[in-house]
Amino acid sequence: MSTNIGIRNLALAIAATGLFDSCGTVAVRSSPTGADITVMQPGKMDTKPLGKTPFEGKLSDLGSAANSGPIVIQIRKDGYIPQSLYVPNASGSRLEFDTNLKPMNPGSYDDMNKIIKLVLQAERQIMLKQVDEALKTASAIKAMNDNISAAWEIEGAAHFVKGDLSNAKIAWTRSLEIDPENPDTAKMLQTIDEKSGAKK
Repeated sequence: MSTNIGIRNLALAIAATGLFDSCGTVAVRSSPTGADITVMQPGKMDTKPLGKTPFEGKLSDLGSAANSGPIVIQIRKDGYIPQSLYVPNASGSRLEFDTNLKPMNPGSYDDMNKIIKLVLQAERQIMLKQVDEALKTASAIKAMNDNISAAWEIEGAAHFVKGDLSNAKIAWTRSLEIDPENPDTAKMLQTIDEKSGAKK
């Protein structure tokens, strides 16, 4: 069972001001403490370990990833649901992250077969350009578990087909938060940024 199914959206406070400063700081805290922290670029498999929570260090500790576009910060602890945050811009004088890790609940997977059927149904609807139906199916999946990355990916695809780039970007960004190792979603976000830039 892939662990990205259970990744929860971080309830984080983020402060990022000013231009990139190598002396800028980053702080990552969690409850309970002792969680592993890693940083990676969306769509890439390589991860850089930062240490354990509570962590306090320099922005330069994020490595080259911080200087080459968006990053994903992941927080993991055995027995708890992994959490991640998509950070579009890691530049600034200070980044702060606080989160409460939630214990894993085996019962949360009881509806997984239903979710898989709905995901397959939504994918067929997208292929048939039944985008309104696909959006309804994606909403049904999220009503069962809003941390299924495929639901957000399908929602983004439906909005993209309809030409709604703004809502497509919102959905795909959330999908990438849940599953930062998905290169296809990262590429679609890049496509949206290119299309948006062309319209300016």
